[in-house]
Amino acid sequence: MNENQRNQMREEMIHRLMSRSRKDSLTTMRAEDMAKYMNVSKVTMYKYFSSKDEILAMIVSIVANYLRNEEIPSTHESGAIIEGYQKSFEHSLMTTYYFPERFFHDFKAYNQSLYEKIVDAQQYRLKQLDELYRLGAEQGVFYPVNSAILILEDKLILGRILEPSFLIQHGLSLEQALIDYYEMQKRTLIYPKYLNNMDDSPVEEAIRHFIIKNSRNL
Repeated sequence: MNENQRNQMREEMIHRLMSRSRKDSLTTMRAEDMAKYMNVSKVTMYKYFSSKDEILAMIVSIVANYLRNEEIPSTHESGAIIEGYQKSFEHSLMTTYYFPERFFHDFKAYNQSLYEKIVDAQQYRLKQLDELYRLGAEQGVFYPVNSAILILEDKLILGRILEPSFLIQHGLSLEQALIDYYEMQKRTLIYPKYLNNMDDSPVEEAIRHFIIKNSRNL
């Protein structure tokens, strides 16, 4: 096995483990359970990772890279700004699902330096979104908004929608609830003259793909 294959295998194992982040504390998980969720033996796990600390450090690196993967449109055209917003909605959904509030608290208690790496990435994402919303407002595409409050709204509302008890209580499907929230948010953010020509299919497809991919854990 060459180095590229080894790194690919390591990433696949980490992503399998991270799928448990909503249900289990990764920082307090036993090595035996980590191996089980990676779908390998404990012996095999330690062929790819030297320690539990290395596994958790790699998880934080993946989380930080994902949080930093929030791109500002390269042009100021309305279509690019709206596409940037739609990608940010999908990004917020994934972030809220894979990294619930407990995930951050666990790392804060486990290792301050790893936690600070996550916080730095969160701050970077906030700045990128702030720039997106500022640009959209300047171009007359968005209403002026407070990006910090909009991110908080995403965290609270998406977090609640992703709880099965909420969906059962209100007789909702997850797909419809997510689409309804997207529709509500975009009408709060985007001026009416741009709404009629919006192509919502990328967000709707992302929602459907998300549900299919995570159906076992939802």
